[in-house]
Amino acid sequence: MRSSLLLVAAALVAVAALSADAAWTPIANPRSLVIRQIGNFAVIVYSNADPRKLRPLALVNVVRGETQPAGTGITDYRLVLNVKNTATGSTRLYQCVVRGKPGSRATVWELRSFVEYKQAI
Repeated sequence: MRSSLLLVAAALVAVAALSADAAWTPIANPRSLVIRQIGNFAVIVYSNADPRKLRPLALVNVVRGETQPAGTGITDYRLVLNVKNTATGSTRLYQCVVRGKPGSRATVWELRSFVEYKQAI
């Protein structure tokens, strides 16, 4: 019994180490339809996150991005987005992380972060 528990614990540690060490892989074509849809999802969710403080934002384009496996068929997408404030006409860069399973329903997708991007392009 004790050896079975140790084996299970070792397996869990190995899985956690693999997911923690999974490297981000650059997206070859950040302008592809799927990546643009993920970027648009992030902007829409962020814009409507607080109904008392709606943000009039629209995706201009995805500047670049990376992916990382996050579990069984699930992928994290870290994207740099060029976003326009439709009220003022100004644009800013934002970095978001979206988690989802390609080809799945919208309810499976999750916006994990959305922050202003401060690094030089």
